Amino acid sequence: MNPFTLQYDHSYFCDRKNELLQLSENLDNGRNTLLSSPRRLGKSALIKHLFYKLDKQKSHETIFIDLFATYDIESFIRVFAEKLLSKYHRKNFLVGVNSLLTGLSPTLSFSQDGMPKLGLNINETQHSSTLSELFQYLESRKKKVVIAFDEFQEIASYPEKAEAILRTHIQELSNVRFIFSGSSNHLLQQMFYSAKRPFYQSVELLILNKIDHKVYSNFIVELFEDFNKKISNEAVSHLLNFSDDYTYYTQAICNQAFSKTEHELTYNEAVSITGLFIESRKADYQNFIRLLPENQKKVTVAIAKEEMVKMPTSIDFIIENKLPSVSSTSQAFKALVKKEIVYQTNEGYTIYDVFFKRFLQKYYG
Repeated sequence: MNPFTLQYDHSYFCDRKNELLQLSENLDNGRNTLLSSPRRLGKSALIKHLFYKLDKQKSHETIFIDLFATYDIESFIRVFAEKLLSKYHRKNFLVGVNSLLTGLSPTLSFSQDGMPKLGLNINETQHSSTLSELFQYLESRKKKVVIAFDEFQEIASYPEKAEAILRTHIQELSNVRFIFSGSSNHLLQQMFYSAKRPFYQSVELLILNKIDHKVYSNFIVELFEDFNKKISNEAVSHLLNFSDDYTYYTQAICNQAFSKTEHELTYNEAVSITGLFIESRKADYQNFIRLLPENQKKVTVAIAKEEMVKMPTSIDFIIENKLPSVSSTSQAFKALVKKEIVYQTNEGYTIYDVFFKRFLQKYYG
C-alpha cells in the first residue's frame, strides 16, 4: 500500500485544520462558501474530507458535484439529477426518475461502474421548473443538506443566464447549504464580487493556500515511519522544494519516492528520483513546448527560469531574457495566461504546472 495516493483517502489526509474549521462554522451558521485556489492545491480533497467527517457524524447529507464537463443548463441538470439518483435512489432508479423529474421522459442507462446516465431533452421553458423540483426534493429532506459544486466557474460560460436561474432557486432554500469551488480566480471574483452579477455578496470567501512546509514535512516523515521506512530531512526538503509544496505534485513525487524506498531515502536518492521523474516526462513536455508560437515559448522559458516574476513585461525582464519587443512580449504573455500555462499568485506570475516548470529549468535553463 502506497500512502501517497493521488485519490482522496481520509486515512492519509494532511492538515487543513483551519480550513475545515471555517467550512464547518459557515455551515453551522447558515452561510454558503466560495472555496477558491489554483488547481492542484487540494480543494476537492478538502471538501471530500469535510464530507467524510459530516457523514461520520451523521449530521448532514452531503453531495459532491463536479461541473467541469458541463456546458449548458441542461447538462448541469443532468449531472445534478444523476448525482441525486445515485445517492437517494440507488436501489430503484426508475422510481427515482419519476419522483425527481416529473413531467419529463428521460432515458436511463448505466455506465460500466453502475452509475446512472440520464438522457434528457428539456426545452428552455422547463429548465427552471426542473431545477425547482430537484432543489425542493433536497429542501424536504429531514437532515440538513450540503452541496459542493466543484469548478463552479463553468456556469459562467453557459449560453443561458444560468447564474440568475440558479441564484433564484438557491436563495429560497433554508435546508440546503452550498460550497462553490473553483480554480479560475478572476472568473469567480467577477461572479461573486461584481455588483452586477446574481451571486453578488452571497458567500463567505475561503482562499486555499499551500500546506505549511514544516507541517507537510512532518506528515511525510510520519507516513514513511508508519510503513517502517525512513526519509532524511534533507530528502523531504528536496521533494517539497521540487513540488513547490503543491498538494498534487507533492503527492505525485512522494508516491514515486515511497515506492522506490526499501529502507531509508537519502538526499542523493531523492535528487535521483526527481531527475528520473522529469526525464520520464521529457518527450511529452518537449512536444508541448514545440506547439507554442516562438514568442510564447521564449516567455514561458524565461518565467520558468526566474521561478516567480512580478512584472513579465518590464524592460529589465525583457532585456535580461532577450525577449522580443514590449508589445510582442505582452501579447505572448496574455496568451499564456489565457491558456493557463502561466498564472498569477500574490507574489507574481509563475508556470501553472510545477513539473513542466522543473522540466523547463532542467533542459532550457
